[in-house]
Amino acid sequence: MNAPTSHNRQLSQRNHLLLLVGIILLGFLLRVFHINTVSLRGDEAFTIIHWMREPFGQTVSTIATIDPQPPLAYLTYRAYSLIIGSNELIVRYLPALINLLGVPALYGIGHRIGGRRLGYVCALVFACAPYAIWHAQDARNYALWLAFSAVALWLALCALERGRWQNWLFYIAAAVVACYLYYLELFVLLCLNLYVFAVYWRSWHVLRRWLLAQVIIVLFLLPWFAQPQLLSGGGYGGTAGRVDPLLWLTWFVPTLFFGVGYSQSTAPYLSPLALIVYTGGAWVLYRRYGRRYVLLFSLLGTVPLFLLGIVSLRLNVFVPRYVLAASIAYMVLFSAFIVGILHSRKRLIRLGGIAVTVLVIVFGFISLWNYYFAPDYAKSPDWRSLAEYLATNASTDDSIINTAADPALSFYLNENRVGTQEFYLPANPNQPTQEITDILDRQLEAGALWVVAQTPLNWANNGVVETHLDGVAQQLRAIEVNGLRVLEYLPFDMSQENRSALTSFEGVADLVDAYIWREPDNSLTVWLDWLPTAQTATPLKDFVHLIGSINPETGTPLWSQDDQFPQRGRISTADWQTGELYRDVFSIPLNNVLNGEYQVVVGWYDPVTGERVTTNDSDHFVIGTVELE
Repeated sequence: MNAPTSHNRQLSQRNHLLLLVGIILLGFLLRVFHINTVSLRGDEAFTIIHWMREPFGQTVSTIATIDPQPPLAYLTYRAYSLIIGSNELIVRYLPALINLLGVPALYGIGHRIGGRRLGYVCALVFACAPYAIWHAQDARNYALWLAFSAVALWLALCALERGRWQNWLFYIAAAVVACYLYYLELFVLLCLNLYVFAVYWRSWHVLRRWLLAQVIIVLFLLPWFAQPQLLSGGGYGGTAGRVDPLLWLTWFVPTLFFGVGYSQSTAPYLSPLALIVYTGGAWVLYRRYGRRYVLLFSLLGTVPLFLLGIVSLRLNVFVPRYVLAASIAYMVLFSAFIVGILHSRKRLIRLGGIAVTVLVIVFGFISLWNYYFAPDYAKSPDWRSLAEYLATNASTDDSIINTAADPALSFYLNENRVGTQEFYLPANPNQPTQEITDILDRQLEAGALWVVAQTPLNWANNGVVETHLDGVAQQLRAIEVNGLRVLEYLPFDMSQENRSALTSFEGVADLVDAYIWREPDNSLTVWLDWLPTAQTATPLKDFVHLIGSINPETGTPLWSQDDQFPQRGRISTADWQTGELYRDVFSIPLNNVLNGEYQVVVGWYDPVTGERVTTNDSDHFVIGTVELE
């Protein structure tokens, strides 16, 4: 009789392991899928530059108050760089792999609360959670913290319910690691303390062990957490927004449930669904597994959000990722909701619960799909392509003005060995206008200025760079490189050395030089240098036309064009200075131009009469031929 029972147990244990390994494998695949499709964002680039490529001691002494993180975060990435490397293509694998610890940890939490079925569902929810996956593909410490916070919570439940000294040691170690990975694990510790004192206040032997564990944890944390430079704040003000209580419901809760695959305007519509699951899961916990777990996960799901709001009264840190560990509560509550629906005997409740569950799964899938594939939800602009473009076009005498003050561009410029000097302007929201314009004027004397990216709209000095340069310099190009703005400026004054003319337009000007190049936004930039030979009776326009075979839309050889008064109306042929060089720049869109060979022609005409100026017995001059493919 015993043999079949033993065999069944072995079979059950093997199936259990296979199922758990399968869930972990699913979590792994979701975390490595498209892991390097998108460029590093600024914080990730900062991680590589300062956490991984600088000595640990230097990072701790210089970065700990600028980018305030506990030392284990720095040390983990530094060790990874020394053992594996710091190439951008491998750095995201560190958080992706460590975050997988959360899968068995969530199984352990669910199993501790309600057995294997709840454990499996908890593990599966963590493996597929969009917000956890987003951070698992992010080279920061949030995914590491989430995993160890889950491990610490599981071990805390084991220690409280089993009471063995090994369980307490494991819990203490995990809690210390979680705190040394991210400061706001302290919020989770507070939730656990509130839970323990509310549930075990009559069990003195449990409270005594719990208090001893907390004292040991505090002793381990004191050497770092009690440093004067950290307690005084070190000047860090945060990079997010200030507290807005409405956003707890319209942004935080939907994000913790569904991730960032929705815009902030869409997220509020998901709040009711999230709240239904939250309250439904709490009800299932209360009815099936005991009110103490309702208290635990209610605390964990709300108290960190409230405490972050208090901190955000002083610092700009009101953003969901800073309470990422609270998502553990949402995962457990959603899992309990699913299990409760499966066990419900009331047909109406079961059908309604299944409908809600399907909606959550569908919206979670859409969020992941948007994250993986939709460019509007990419975590970072295409800094790689921008750096490659600047590496090809910017010279060492030029200056790159990074208006976003984003270190991701700095990282990729360095990776592409771009020797052009880079400036963060504005460097911060409070940088004075005069300081910005002084740097621009000084660098403009040395060479071209490449103004790239976009200053955050909520910065007080947003637009200062562009407004100043539009008044003192000539814009050579204004394009986009895979969605990132690129403006190039040169001084209006040009070198007046003698150069032979390509052609002469009678009674107007000599064409001294002409340059044509194709831009990544599917346009042609045409640069013309004019040497006036006379002033005209009326202001003339110069033009650049793209000529080819007959265009069926117009019935003429004209496919695209750009006509303008010289320098976009800044100067006039009626009063310009003869013998002085002027630069004119044109942009020729190619969106509606078919593949083939085209001529680029230039000339002058009177905009009132339409009469063209002649050159070499023609009313235009061919400056080049382009082949469009």
